[in-house]
Order: sequence, then structure tokens, then C-alpha cells
Amino acid sequence: MKHSVVILAATVLFVGDARSKAQTGSVTGSITIKQSDKKGAVVYLEDVPGTPSIPKNHAQIRQREKQFEPPLTVVVKGTTIDFPNEDKIFHNVFSVSRPARFDLGLYKSGTAKSVEFKKAGVVDVYCNIHPEMIAKVKILENGFYTVSDAKGQFRIDGVPPGTYPVVAWLPSGDEARGSVTIKAGQSADVKLEITATAKTNATHTRKDGTPYGRYK
Repeated sequence: MKHSVVILAATVLFVGDARSKAQTGSVTGSITIKQSDKKGAVVYLEDVPGTPSIPKNHAQIRQREKQFEPPLTVVVKGTTIDFPNEDKIFHNVFSVSRPARFDLGLYKSGTAKSVEFKKAGVVDVYCNIHPEMIAKVKILENGFYTVSDAKGQFRIDGVPPGTYPVVAWLPSGDEARGSVTIKAGQSADVKLEITATAKTNATHTRKDGTPYGRYK
């Protein structure tokens, strides 16, 4: 199921478990985000056994009007993301983040390049020409995740029985952690609270570590 979250401008690919509801349980709950504009949080479980299902369809982060759309994408590891250039100018998409270092080089309008994200973590994506183009990719170990709604509510279904860490994460990097015990055929309730720390807009450099010039 593909779930687009307008509040976060994120595309979330939810990969569920094929086992029956009688064999699995659910996690429901609410996220309270303090000192924020009430945007949603990515909520996910850690250490769930099994191998995640990789979506057949690629996720996409478009380059449009010198911006990345969406600015946040959440996927499971092993997912491929396409980067189509829909502007009438060249772009050079790159990242120097440890989970996925890549440099797609210059490419023109109407073309696309792709990256497979093999490791869990957070990847900051930039354009080597336009410093205002910034996106994040959150790569998770499994498909048991979602994004809380405008009221902070969330639900994750099809979870195998067990006790797991549960995390609420914001694109700013702030997060809240807890633990949840799942029983077959039952729903566990979780409440987490995050304080969104005010962050300064740190500048980033080009792919070679040098500052951006005046090219527009």
C-alpha cells in the first residue's frame, strides 16, 4: 500500500506481513510533538524478525522547480529510488551520507537516474548546482512503519507476536523511543512524546567539499 502524507510531503511505502490476523497483532497509539507546527512523525518498530518485502515499483524523488519532491521519503532497505529531472535545466543529485554515498552526475530534463538503498539510516540528498535543493531518505530495516496523522494517531498492522522497540522520528532528527509487546490477535497501545528541538539551518557544501558559487 502506498501512502502519501501531505503534511510531511513524504511518500511512505508500507510493506505488510502476509500472515493472518489471528497470528499477528497491531500497534496503535498517539504521538505528541511539542514545540512544532503539528506535522506528523514517522513511527516504526525495530528488531522485527523476517526479511522485508522489497516493493516492485520504484519510489521517486522528482526534481521540479529547483526542489526535490517529496522532501522526505521513507523506504525499507533494498528499495530503489528513481530521481527524474522534470526541470528544463541540468541537475546533479548526490549524497555523502554513510548509508548511501552516490553521485549521479549532470543529467538533463526528461531523464532519470536511480539508486538502490542497501543500508538502514538517514541519507541527506542534495544537488551539486542548487544549494536550496534538499531531501531526506529514511531507510528502515523492516516494513512495520507508518506516519502519524494530523492528530498524532497511528496504526501498524500484521506485527508478529513479541516485544519490540518502537520509535517516533522527525526529519529534524529528534526522536522518542519506547517498547511495545504484541500478542496474537490483539492490539497494543503506545503513547510517545517528542520535543522538536529548534535547529539552525546549517549550510552544506558541494560534493567535493567546496562552497557553492553563484551559478543558478
